[in-house]
Amino acid sequence: MSDIDSSDWLRPAENPTDANAAGADAADRRLDAAAIAQASSVSDEIEAEKSSTIDEEAAANNPEVAEAVKRIEALRQTIDNIDGAVIHLLAERFKATAAVGVLKAGAGFAPADYKREDYQIARLQRIAIDAGLDTNIAEMYREFVVTESKKRHKRIADAGGDPGVLDVFA
Repeated sequence: MSDIDSSDWLRPAENPTDANAAGADAADRRLDAAAIAQASSVSDEIEAEKSSTIDEEAAANNPEVAEAVKRIEALRQTIDNIDGAVIHLLAERFKATAAVGVLKAGAGFAPADYKREDYQIARLQRIAIDAGLDTNIAEMYREFVVTESKKRHKRIADAGGDPGVLDVFA
């Protein structure tokens, strides 16, 4: 394991027959739901503190506000385009990881490959730094895609190599 990886506790038990492994997926979903609820709660608190809506009337009466509204709308369109591209890229990524899962199942490999994960941790942190992105965001992304890929690989192995549908939450 590399010095960069401090998320050792986030990894599931390596032995899927472990007595605790059966409830691990359910526990992961509860933790995920709790994390989402907490983030939503924090978001709601921030929203309540600084809630404002783009006011077309104020924009009509103030050229600076009108310019800000125009720039916000343009940036939001860019954000929407990026979000769409990210979703399409994630779909392609999960199709590729499903193919890896089929090959792993056929060869008898385990769903997890910690050597690959360590490589990815270091690689994504370098990319994040080069891109000017907080490395914590890159780590959250990596954790999401790796966790979902491993779940899918396990389902594929359990299904005898059948990838099924591209539904990472099945």
